[in-house]
Amino acid sequence: RWIDAGGLLIRFAGPRLANNADDLLPVRLRPGSRALGSALAWETPLAVAPFAADSPFAGMAPPGDVRIRQQVLAEPASIEQAHVWATLTDHSPLVTARERGRGLIVLFHVSAGPDWSDLPLSGLFVEMLRRTLAFTARDAGAGEHAIAGGPYVAQRVLDGFGSLAPPPPDLPAIAPERFTVALPSPATPPGLYERAGVSAAIDAARSDEALTPLPVLPGVSRAGLDSHVERPLAGWFLAAAALMLTLDLFIGLLLLGRLPRLARAGAAALLVMGVMFAPNVHAQSRDDPTLVVRLAYVRTGDARIDRTSAAGLEALTQALIDRTSVEPGPPVAIDLARDNLAAYPFLYWAAPSSPQRLSDAALANLDRYLAIGGLLLVDTRDAGRANTASRPAQVMLAGVDVPPLEIVNSDHVVARAFYLMRSFPGRYPSPHLWAEAASAASARDGVASLFVGDGDWASAWSGEAGIDDRQREMALRFGVNMVMVALTGNYKSDQVHVQTLLERLGEQSR
Repeated sequence: RWIDAGGLLIRFAGPRLANNADDLLPVRLRPGSRALGSALAWETPLAVAPFAADSPFAGMAPPGDVRIRQQVLAEPASIEQAHVWATLTDHSPLVTARERGRGLIVLFHVSAGPDWSDLPLSGLFVEMLRRTLAFTARDAGAGEHAIAGGPYVAQRVLDGFGSLAPPPPDLPAIAPERFTVALPSPATPPGLYERAGVSAAIDAARSDEALTPLPVLPGVSRAGLDSHVERPLAGWFLAAAALMLTLDLFIGLLLLGRLPRLARAGAAALLVMGVMFAPNVHAQSRDDPTLVVRLAYVRTGDARIDRTSAAGLEALTQALIDRTSVEPGPPVAIDLARDNLAAYPFLYWAAPSSPQRLSDAALANLDRYLAIGGLLLVDTRDAGRANTASRPAQVMLAGVDVPPLEIVNSDHVVARAFYLMRSFPGRYPSPHLWAEAASAASARDGVASLFVGDGDWASAWSGEAGIDDRQREMALRFGVNMVMVALTGNYKSDQVHVQTLLERLGEQSR
């Protein structure tokens, strides 16, 4: 009765409908369904055919990537009593409809989900449903393809700030034939419109319209804020005050007759010139490297390797500034034989192409650095090669008092100093990393001073290694942990025993 009174019934096919059809359908269905493109079927999935001119869907273009894999078929004799609104490319019905009293029954011969076809995943499906709803509101006596329902009435329009706002009360409605070709204007402002329960929009710009920069307007000059260099004038004012005081004293002595004219005049001139042209002298005239934490790298003589080391430590320095409370200064290149290493808590040494044995001065300087608690990371950069023997490290550290080394695992303090880590990737995802054994570092509370690895970490830190963002992030985390070990020592080593402590607490609670 509801349909006879003017209701609209939209139905979709499915396994139940294919096997148990009823009379609330526009056509009689054949038992079962038609499978297209299955393993046992000869036919391939079909596309949606162009809509006929007398269909409510006329004017819409079916997407080329929509494929129908399964459908229910209608008895040929019953199709003559119904209206076919859409078909497949083999002319089999996709959408059929039939009037019943004053109402309408519409059947989509595919399911409403993506299991039978790609149609529900496309924008065409939504537009077909909108056209179907609009079709039911057509004027009495209109043809089958007519979709009426009055003019388009504005619901929300864009204001001058790009926000959707209620339309002005004097905004006229738009006729359907004008709405399809309407462009943004005061009479047809962009926004949302409604007609017969179906919403439509007038866009603020066409889809093929490109946004270009505003050209330089004629007669308009461009100006910016000039940079002003501040110059300290305190010294000049102090010199001027001293000069005036000297002149005042000189004139007073001259008037009293206590100063020979020529001799005293020459002395005063020399004094004034000395005050005016004296260089600036400060108590801290040289930069003290101990005032700011700086990461350092060993200058190898290979320009490419040194540039990579500098860029890597700059990236690591920025990561420390962004993520931790440590704010290091710019990295420093050092000479092992000449520079004082005590001011640098972390020292990165990348292996050159042809490593050479250190001089006696460099050996003594490096031994002293390791003994006082400095942290040295020796990077042989050869993890990706077939032969990863420790020959570069042996040559580089020949003559150095190298303590016993052990493999670094996830229980080591470097794996917990700031980030929790299980591996220590650099340019290579799984490099080797050795550290001074805890037994050898007992004099320094078990804090290792020497790390030897082959991950080419500077290349990963700087982003020059060509690795993905995730691997570079893990390499930066390893670098942050290394610096934290250099600054805080075994501060986080108690985390190694967290599991045991938790187990003991659990036993006590029982």
